[in-house]
Amino acid sequence: MKIERLRADLENARQKAAQWQARAKDIERQITEHENMEIIQAVRGVTASPEELRTILGLIQSMKEVPQGNPIKVEEETTPYEN
Repeated sequence: MKIERLRADLENARQKAAQWQARAKDIERQITEHENMEIIQAVRGVTASPEELRTILGLIQSMKEVPQGNPIKVEEETTPYEN
């Protein structure tokens, strides 16, 4: 009957959806691994002591915590040769 065929099609579609979900999670995991490796390589490339690196990362973190409503204005520096 048509109902049995539709139910079989539905089950096949659900199985394929589950396979695609698993594939998407695997790809997301791979992306995270590659991002982490890039971060590790960048950190290892910095010639700073662990304490200096911790300070740098703390400064970066504090910059991210600046409220969005109050943007910080950076004044342009002028050199003595500029008019």
